[in-house]
Amino acid sequence: MLSFILLGISLYGATMVSAADFYAHWGDGKAELSSYEVIQPRYGELREGYGVMIFVTEDIHHQTYIKVDSPQVNPDRLYVLKLNNVLKFTTGLYDYSVMTSVFSQVEGGNHDFDLRKISLTAQEWCGHVFDEVLVRDGEITGHLNSYFEPEGRRDYTMDLPEVYESEDHLLIRIRELKASFMEAGETRKMVILPSLWNFRQAHRPHELVAGEIGKGEAEFLEIANTAYDAVPWRLAIGERRRIVWTEAAYPHRILKWEDSDGGCGELVKTIRVPYWELHGNSDEFYRRELDIP
Repeated sequence: MLSFILLGISLYGATMVSAADFYAHWGDGKAELSSYEVIQPRYGELREGYGVMIFVTEDIHHQTYIKVDSPQVNPDRLYVLKLNNVLKFTTGLYDYSVMTSVFSQVEGGNHDFDLRKISLTAQEWCGHVFDEVLVRDGEITGHLNSYFEPEGRRDYTMDLPEVYESEDHLLIRIRELKASFMEAGETRKMVILPSLWNFRQAHRPHELVAGEIGKGEAEFLEIANTAYDAVPWRLAIGERRRIVWTEAAYPHRILKWEDSDGGCGELVKTIRVPYWELHGNSDEFYRRELDIP
């Protein structure tokens, strides 16, 4: 345990940090890494895999929505919470590697945690795909680059209504990191942009769909012999249904999800580390801590 402290790693369960301490918790120079056991449907069968959700704060440029590494004055910066949602699974001989990045402006927009950008990369042995969504001025501007001929390279736009959500962005929104998003027992109908990974699997054009979000009362949840107080979020996204459980205690980690197509995931381990510095061979130790290949 002493070596963990010397290396600046924090392994933790629930914390008692309040939402008012967002900057103290998320501005500590570390990222939150959570690993998951995942079941992913593909080609009509359920596949075993794993996922990692990486939450970290950073600055992006207010016009390009690209990470700021060079000196820039504050008016050119947007402070965001970024989620890199990694999914790995195998289909027979070959494997899939998928990552969805979500950039959520912490404050300064119309509301806290306004969505600014989503990007997806998907690689498998047939080829790879890049899909990017930029959100500004009430409009989605998207660009798709796919190895599939019917999709190819194309741009797309969508007008956004005043009340909408993104399925990818909800994994930030429902964590309620600064204030409550909804009250327990509340249900809201709204249009939802399905996840970019859902569009990828279905090979269909991007569109908004009718949806509903409901926040349940805290309940008991057991994962791998560990008990949690958890909040269930019930999502209807077009014809699909999802339940996502968040930890009742701050910082309200994503604990588990179940999808109507048989997909599911459960938390394995969470660590807080500056992962971008841990690229030496000896740092493979942290993969063992997360219990990922």
